[in-house]
Amino acid sequence: MIQEAINKSFYYLFLFTLVFGVVLYDTLGFSYTDEICTLLLMVLYFVHVYNTKDWGFNRLFAFVLGVFLFYLVYSFYIGSNVRNAIIMDFVIQLKPYIGFFCVYAICPKFTKNQKLILRQVALLFSLYLLVIGVIGFMSNSFFLFMMQHESRFATAVTILAVVYLYCGDYSAKDKLIYLLILSIGLISGRSKFYGFYALSIFVVLFVHRSFEMKFNVKNIVFLLVIIAGVLFVARDKITLYFVEGGFGSGRQEADLYARMALYYFSLELFANYFPFGTGFATYGTWASSEYYSKIYNQLGMDQMHGLTENASPNFIADTYYPALAQFGVVGAVLFFIFWIHWLIKTLKGYRSGFYQEGIIGLLIIAFFLIECTSDATITHNRGLFMMMMLALLLSDMSPHKVNPYPRDAKKVIT
Repeated sequence: MIQEAINKSFYYLFLFTLVFGVVLYDTLGFSYTDEICTLLLMVLYFVHVYNTKDWGFNRLFAFVLGVFLFYLVYSFYIGSNVRNAIIMDFVIQLKPYIGFFCVYAICPKFTKNQKLILRQVALLFSLYLLVIGVIGFMSNSFFLFMMQHESRFATAVTILAVVYLYCGDYSAKDKLIYLLILSIGLISGRSKFYGFYALSIFVVLFVHRSFEMKFNVKNIVFLLVIIAGVLFVARDKITLYFVEGGFGSGRQEADLYARMALYYFSLELFANYFPFGTGFATYGTWASSEYYSKIYNQLGMDQMHGLTENASPNFIADTYYPALAQFGVVGAVLFFIFWIHWLIKTLKGYRSGFYQEGIIGLLIIAFFLIECTSDATITHNRGLFMMMMLALLLSDMSPHKVNPYPRDAKKVIT
């Protein structure tokens, strides 16, 4: 059976990516795991498309591809950067969407035994990260060697916790273990993680099956309490990022200063390059630092610590929302429409009885919206994995044909 073969192949790919593309990614130093994963997902997707009766191709996927191809042509037309830089950024920016739509289309399913193994793997590597975190208190060099950065430690913990919660029965025990695994991430000291941790506690402990996600007074008050809690635990870093980290603050936190500069000048780019933006490899992305963008020179950002061309362009790709200036107002609107669309799908799934999937889906969407404030996680290896997770949840909640493969149907008939 084609679906069974796809399910089995995806399971091994999922497990491989979890281990080598998330937990051990920085330790091993092999930076092409996510590219390999994306290519293999595309193979599974083409197998799926080839074996469907009408060569079914998701219309939203086609639209997203069309948008990216438009911006690719647009970038070449305006000469946003050199050709290699444009192509590199095009691939990097498109990669998470390819992973998402491929998984959503093939609609893979895990068996009970596979989910049990995944839970065990999540627990095993959670203990592994706990050991790294504890030793990291005594030896920061060891921690950096194993994980490279605190934020990567936090996102790895988050992914392991989400995988465990997804593969369980969403029982009280599962929710407790989820929060215990997530608690390991507190070692990172990252404000984004504190916010996600607070959100998880509220949602997992207080949103029960009888909870109706409707816009009424009770739910609005509940939402405001959640937002207040998230802002409270992240208050110190929010003040640094957006108040004290601004121009003329006198503070020495170079990364905060660079990040604030990226936000500040992105507004100017949205206005000056209306409506399609500056194009690929021009602003706030890794490609724009590797092939240093002329935009930074034009804005005078090339003299700012962390954003200079030769000395330290380390913080150019340190956030994501400012990078939307590459796509202009049109691209930024489309980005948020994408997330609103899947948020609505997730809420509909929750109301249709997919309680566990709906809750985890909402947490993943919140994860991305929080991460994009001060990291480009969505375009990295762990962002790809979380996009796969979200697509897996959404495919579970979406109505699919029992057997979309006519060849399998003929085999059953004979």
